[in-house]
Amino acid sequence: MLETSYIIDKFTIINVVNAEPMDALSLSNRLRKHDLLEVESMGKTPLQSLMSAFELIDSEVYSIIEMKFKEEEGNVIFKESKVIAMFGVNKCPHLSNYGVAWMLSSCDLEKYSKPFLRYCRKWIQKIQQKYEVLYNLVHCQNAQGIRWLQWCGFDIKTSKTYGVNGEDFYLFIREKSNV
Repeated sequence: MLETSYIIDKFTIINVVNAEPMDALSLSNRLRKHDLLEVESMGKTPLQSLMSAFELIDSEVYSIIEMKFKEEEGNVIFKESKVIAMFGVNKCPHLSNYGVAWMLSSCDLEKYSKPFLRYCRKWIQKIQQKYEVLYNLVHCQNAQGIRWLQWCGFDIKTSKTYGVNGEDFYLFIREKSNV
């Protein structure tokens, strides 16, 4: 099992772990607004979208878990944990050496924006190891997601009408040779 821990402060640890289906259940009712919009635009519920990641070809699925601790009688003890994001990659069924990258998160991830930005590029490199190209679509209204994708080395390409309501999405691509 892959697990990486990031100590945020005395009472908070962020773990990135191999995801389990229960993580999808935990996160599904707390997606941030723009992630929910993207999922619904594809005609899926959040739970359907997150669970489908476990069924895709050569999928790698990870959870970002916030672990909180508290101090009682001079001892630091575990308080609670929750899934604040899930991400991953799977093999494109139509193009060899292409991976479909994705991420869905709750607003809780924003509390950790600095450490997230510090470590996310490393994780993108990790999920790209098997693929020359990573790609997917991002909803045109997801300005925060688009800025983050660009910061991580993805190129935002042409818009495409997509989904059940014919909404505008941008194709994002990250080629290994350009990084």
